[in-house]
Order: sequence, then structure tokens, then C-alpha cells
Amino acid sequence: MVSPKDQQLAWVRAILAHLGGISANELAQRAKIAPSTIQRPLNEPDWPNALSGTTMAKIAAVAGLQPLEFPPRSGGLGEPEATPFQYDQDANAIGSNLDRAVRELCRGRNGRDPWVMRSRMLEMSGILPGDILIVDLNLQPRPKDIVCAQMYQWPLMKAETVFRVYEPPYLLTNSGSTSRPVPVDDQDVIIRGVVDGLIRPRQ
Repeated sequence: MVSPKDQQLAWVRAILAHLGGISANELAQRAKIAPSTIQRPLNEPDWPNALSGTTMAKIAAVAGLQPLEFPPRSGGLGEPEATPFQYDQDANAIGSNLDRAVRELCRGRNGRDPWVMRSRMLEMSGILPGDILIVDLNLQPRPKDIVCAQMYQWPLMKAETVFRVYEPPYLLTNSGSTSRPVPVDDQDVIIRGVVDGLIRPRQ
């Protein structure tokens, strides 16, 4: 279950991305609050305090939104929700450190696939566009797991890979959107695996 504090932090990260990938320090300056008010909850996992209502209101005002109102999804209608992670062919490339981290999480275990999240469908679970999700194809999904699923359109011979929260027997988004639950029927909607790892590249 996502805690209120985790929802707040997911919302703040979405605001940072929405404003062009600005830093927490810049957001604090725009909102006229102390930088540590935002930085400490974001950077210290054990930080006990949630953001106050006043702080949330100031951050929301900077973004032109209401508190806990997530920015609209970006991108065109034809863009996928997630894409397979592409490894660099050049071991000396700038992204090679990221490649090594992904390989390390996948090494030694069969059936582990890395994917790059492109949508905001799970932003209230703290998953944002650009996050790399490690999917274990051998795990059995449990309630509230984040899963990788395929939705088939058989007449069009198309399949879409999506990431959702599993609440048997449905798949749910977690973005504050009005998307309807999708039943898992193992024919048109099939769960491929369970997310059990996440890497957030440095912006």
C-alpha cells in the first residue's frame, strides 16, 4: 500500500519533471520555502515527516495545479507506455555505468527483463517516466504488485505492453486518472511478470 508520504513525494517528483526537470532547490526557490523542506524528504528515505499543507499549496501554485493533482500526461497518442531497455554497444559510452547497473540486476537469474517507463500511469506509486523497471518473468503476481502485462487486440494483430497495479482480478492505474480497471482474462490481457527492481537514472 502506498503511504500518503510516498504519494506526496511521487507528486513532487512529477512536478519537478513537469517543470522541465528542475532541481528540488530551484523548486524551493520558486515556492519561496527552505530548500531542505523538499530536499530532505526526497533524499533521506527515513525522513519521518510528511510535507505540510502549506508547503504542498506553495508547490502546487508554482506548477499551476492543485495539491496532489498530477500534471497531464505528455506525448502523443501513439507513444508506448514502456519500451525495452537498450544497452549501449560501446562499453566506454557515457551511459555504461547505467548499463552495468542494469546488467547487475539481471545477471545470474533467468527471465529478468529491463524496461523503460514512458508514461505517468503509476506515478502515485513513485514510478516516473525514465525509470528503468526490472521485470521478473518467473514470479507469481500477488495483490498490489506492480506487474508487466500485455493487452492484445486480436483483430488488429497488435499487443501493447503496460505496467499496472495488480488487484485481483484487475489491473489498475495509479495516477489519479479515471482509467477503468482492466480484468485479467489470460486471453486478451495476460500478466507477463512482476516488477522487483527499479533504477532511476540521474537527471
